Amino acid sequence: MKEINLYIDESGNLGPGMGRYFLICALEIDQKHAKGMTKRAGRIINRFKAKYNIPKKKEIKGSLLKLEQRTELLHSILYREAKIRYIVLDLKNTTMLLKKADDKNACYNYLIQLIVKQLIVDYPTLEKVNLFLDNRSVKIGNRLSLKPYLYNKLVLEKLETDETVKAIEFVTNYMESESCYLIQWADILSNSLYKKYNSNNTTFYELIKPYLIFESKFPTKSFGKNKAKELTPIY
Repeated sequence: MKEINLYIDESGNLGPGMGRYFLICALEIDQKHAKGMTKRAGRIINRFKAKYNIPKKKEIKGSLLKLEQRTELLHSILYREAKIRYIVLDLKNTTMLLKKADDKNACYNYLIQLIVKQLIVDYPTLEKVNLFLDNRSVKIGNRLSLKPYLYNKLVLEKLETDETVKAIEFVTNYMESESCYLIQWADILSNSLYKKYNSNNTTFYELIKPYLIFESKFPTKSFGKNKAKELTPIY
């Protein structure tokens, strides 16, 4: 396996007073299946819109789906070629400073890096990672910093301890989500997983669970507890 696509979206908000949890979901598609999965995603989204009389140009948002609509879409999305990774941050139990845009950028990059790091572990022959992100939810600072950050953390820093480090290419693609059906799928998946943490509703998590290949809670030791006991530096 030499090239992987990750379609990424998030649920929740970074920053004080914006809710307790923030979740990033990555829909993993092998590059050799990307074209076929993109066509499948388009067919599913457009048929869904026609069925519910949704205008063609209106984007489907996971947060606005009714119960039966969400269930219907998840059953269509959860297909054998789809693999799902996610990481959820407990904002109450982290001492990250998230008031400024730069702080939020650093936190976002760090969480993405944790997902990609495990991807590299899972696929030792990986040569290229294509990341597709929603243009509207990623700040300008992130667009400039994410790619070099991933390379520095996952390639250059390993040179200090490993003489046989393999260079991996990271490509970041910032797209309007209404033009990328697989980012729309990632939005639906992230919002459905988010309900497990935000409202203690595990119904949709259980549907998605068979397709999960990586799930992580951060910070690990204090996640979900009433009071943080330790610092969680990210730099």
